[in-house]
Formats: sequence, C-alpha cells, structure tokens
Amino acid sequence: MNIAPVINPGNQSAIESLVGQQLQIMVRQLELLGGNSIPPAAPIAASNPVIPPITHNLGSTSHNGNGRGTTTTPEKPLKAPAPGTKISKSIDTSLTAPQQAALSEIIDRYVARTPESKRQAQAHRRYLADPRTVSGFAPLIKEMVYPIVINRAKGSRLWDEDGHEYIDLTNGFGLNFFGWSPDFVTEALKAQLDLGMAIGPQTPLAGKVAKMITEITGMERVAFCNTGSEAVMAAFRIARTVTGRDRIVIFADSYHGTFDEVLVRAGSDRTSLPAAPGIMSAVFDNILVLDYGTSASLEIIRQCADELAAVIVEPIQSRHPELRPQAFLQELRKITERSATALIFDEVVTGFRVAPGGAQEYFDIKADIATYGKVVGGGLPIGILTGTAKYMDALDGGFWQFGDRSIPEVGVTFFAGTFVRHPLALAAVEATLTKLQAGGADLQISLTTKVTKLVDRLIEHFKLVGAQINLEYFSSWFYITFPPTETYGGLLFYLMREKGIHVWEYRPCFLTLAHSDEDIEKIIWAFQVCIAELQSTGLLSSSGNAIAINKNLPPQPGAKLGKDRSGNPAWFITDPQQPSKYLQLDKFIKDS
Repeated sequence: MNIAPVINPGNQSAIESLVGQQLQIMVRQLELLGGNSIPPAAPIAASNPVIPPITHNLGSTSHNGNGRGTTTTPEKPLKAPAPGTKISKSIDTSLTAPQQAALSEIIDRYVARTPESKRQAQAHRRYLADPRTVSGFAPLIKEMVYPIVINRAKGSRLWDEDGHEYIDLTNGFGLNFFGWSPDFVTEALKAQLDLGMAIGPQTPLAGKVAKMITEITGMERVAFCNTGSEAVMAAFRIARTVTGRDRIVIFADSYHGTFDEVLVRAGSDRTSLPAAPGIMSAVFDNILVLDYGTSASLEIIRQCADELAAVIVEPIQSRHPELRPQAFLQELRKITERSATALIFDEVVTGFRVAPGGAQEYFDIKADIATYGKVVGGGLPIGILTGTAKYMDALDGGFWQFGDRSIPEVGVTFFAGTFVRHPLALAAVEATLTKLQAGGADLQISLTTKVTKLVDRLIEHFKLVGAQINLEYFSSWFYITFPPTETYGGLLFYLMREKGIHVWEYRPCFLTLAHSDEDIEKIIWAFQVCIAELQSTGLLSSSGNAIAINKNLPPQPGAKLGKDRSGNPAWFITDPQQPSKYLQLDKFIKDS
C-alpha cells in the first residue's frame, strides 16, 4: 500500500503532521477494504497563496488613521502594555497639602475596612504570582493596592473576608448573567457531582448540549474548549486549515483573549507589534491590525481579501460599547463572502447577553465561525467554538455514519484538551441554556432596561455636578473612563468599594438579572457620594454644583438631584399622590 506523503509546510507542527498521516492511512485502508476509488484526503493547509511579506519595523510612526505611517525614530518598549497589568512607578508630587491629607484619609479608611484582604495579599505575595494583586499600582496609593478577597457570593451580592457585603458591578468580567450561584445551576452541579466527573470517556451531555447551542445560535456544529481564548485560537486554526491561507485581520481595541497572536498592536506600514513583553514579533507575521468601523479599513480588506484566512471582530467591543458599526459589518460580510474568507464573530462577551442569538442576531449578520464563553457557562469555565460545517469539519473530518461506505472526507487539523467537555462545566451549560431558552428575548430586554435606567441617571448626575467622567454603554454593560486631565479619577473605584459596590477599574461593569431596583438606587447613591467627596477635595473637577451628600443614608427610590428655588443643588422625590409634584428631601442635603 502506497501512502502519499503529507505536505508539511514549515509552520506545521509535528503533531499536526502525524494526525494528517494517520487520517490518510485510515482512508487508504478503507479504500482497500471497500474496493472503491477514493480520492486522497486533503492535506493540512496543502498549499498557501503567495502573500506579500509583512516586515517588523520597530520604529515609531506618525499614523494617518488607516494603519499606514512613516518611520521616524526607533520605538521604545511600552511602559504599560495593554491589555495587561497597569503599574506606574513614578512618584506624584503634584498634590497640594489639603489634597494629600484627603488622600491619606481615604487610604486609612479603606485599609481599616478591609484589613484581612490586605493581610492575605502581603502574606501570599512571595509565592503567589497574581497580576491582579498589583493592577493599578502607583506609589501614591501603594497601601491600598490589593484585591478584595471574597469568600461568598449569591445573587447580586458578595461578602468579603472581613464580613462586609457588596453589590457586585464587575460580575466576573461579564460571565454573570443570572446572578451568582443561581439555584438551577447549583442543583445541576450537585446532581452531576453525585454521578461523578469522568474525564476521557464521552459524557452524554456533550451531544445534548451541542444540539441546544445549535438551536439557539443557528450555527451548524459545535466544539467545546476550556476558555474563550482557546475557542478563538481554535477558530484561527480551522480558518487557516480550510482556506489554505495564513493572514488574519484583527481590529484595534478589540479583546480576543490571552494567546500570543491576539496580544497585538498596530505598527507602521501595516506591521503588527507585540502588545505585551515576552511575545516575539515573528508571531505577528500574518496578523494585520486595522481600525474598527472605518471605510479605510474596509478598503484595505478589499485589497488583500483573497490573501486572508479570516477577519475576526468583537462585534461590540467591551471597552467601546457605543461603537456599533452595523453598515461596516454588513459590508465586511459581503467582502469576506466574495473572497471565501472566514468571518469570525468573537461573542465571548456578547453571546447570550445581547440577544438569544448574540450580536449576530442583533446585527442580522451570519458569521462563518463564532466563539462563546462567559454567560453560557453559568459561572464555570467554558469556551465554545461554533461554525458552519465547512469550517468545523476540519476538527473531525465531517459527517459519516455507520452501516454504509461513508468515511470522514475532510482533512483535519489538531485540536484537543484534557478538560474539554468536562461534565461539571457541561452540566452548568445545560442548566443555563435551558433557562435561556425558557426565558427567551425577554431576559435580555429586561436587563437592558435596568442598565439604561442606571446609566441615564448617572449621566444626568455627572452633567449636573460637572464630573469629567466618560461613560459608554450597551445592552447590559457600561464602561467608565476618565480623560487624561483627571489624574486621580481612579480613586472613585476605591471609594465605591468602601461604600459597598464591588467594581474593578479598567474593566467594564455588568448588571445581572439578580440586581433589584433597590440595588440600582444604592449604586447611583454610591456614585454620587463618592464623586461629591472627590470634588470637595479637589481630586476631581467640578462645575461648582457639587454637594456633600449624606454619606450614611441612600436616597429613597425615585429621588433625583436637582435645584431648589434658590438655585442650590437639592434632592427631590415624586409625590406618589401627585406624580407631577416633587417634594424636597431636606434630610439628603448638606452644605457644600
């Protein structure tokens, strides 16, 4: 029996080559047994089109908005790579004496409230290498740079090691949709624990859950991973396998996980550079970074479309939720269809949160490949790769059946993991999908309504008191940033935690179905109190309307901040008997 050699391009691993050889051997054996003339199995990435080389010029550039630029001087390494841990080593000496005194008081209060969290951070630092324990570090606030250690979570609430209760606004960076530890997930996990956690044999949940995912998303086939990052990495691999091309387009400011190829930033002349230390520039030989949502980017994609294996989008960027370029995505879909380029939707954040069918349903655009995670895991780690059979068949050779002469016809790439299809994770996914199917679109709509109410009130307050705070939102999350002039704006997040609102700076905020109207009122009150304190000390700019709100008494639901007859800021609440009449709540007012 003659076995045709497998074409092994230089970038193919030995494992991938071995898998390809094994598949071809199997095909030839079946051919001999059946007596049929079967064409050779397609080699893995057999021949790639000639792609103009991308060079890595480590010079700085002057950009014109489309990724092109003119090299000037050698680029210096990024001091604070993004995404990543943000550490500042410079000592700020610009504070006035009153501001320094105010900051010292904030630090003392925060440390006094969370001593056990601080103790654990220091006690474990020598042997626990944890980026989150140093995120946001600056010498000025060194004494309160540590994460709050949480020992219990339920619904919208967290409880720390010092016994304090928090309303959670971070919510697992978007994984929490129903609230922490929902009963239907907990019960499913307990039931699976009683059955055991066999790793290696197939779990009956795998096929059942895969079918549920296809029903909700409209995708044809499903594969499971451990994380969203793994799902995106696998999406790249199958796109390259099927198209026989290498180059992939990524858009600036999108987030696609933690593997090397997606930790990238734009350089000059359409080059791509590492976004963090420790990553080789050569990794990006086939990655092109463009601006999201621009006509210039579409034109560049048109020019090189026939060379592209895939274009990946975070359809609504988690850190730019107000950027929703539907016309851009529709045209991108047309371009990729014409060139047989895979369009990948990274729906790890948007999937099941924006709509039952995710961003694809919201934009009415069907991707070739989509990745999911977070919400669908019900609190457990999960990554899900979905797509059309054309691409997903590259994982297992495609459909065949027992009792006839069918075989896996499609050449495969390598994809595996010890803990993929973990019974506990799939039990949580099944329980979550069942709840999502039962609730339908009303779940996402009701949550969006909550967030809209919260955000509208916050924006109204920011404007009234002149707080220079940027707030973008979409669906059930929002993202807060400060202009560069607000040097000490980040103190807001420390003050919010002191007031019982758990929130992480540099991260989007998410609401869940477990958040009540009372929770929303307390969140709004905490923002108002904390902003007032920063403004009163000069640590945050103000319009002059800032007031020192009662720090110990949240306003009643429906209370609004307005102005009294003298033009002074004041709290008001609607008279339930006369909705058009507002009653002034003097107890919420203190002099500036």
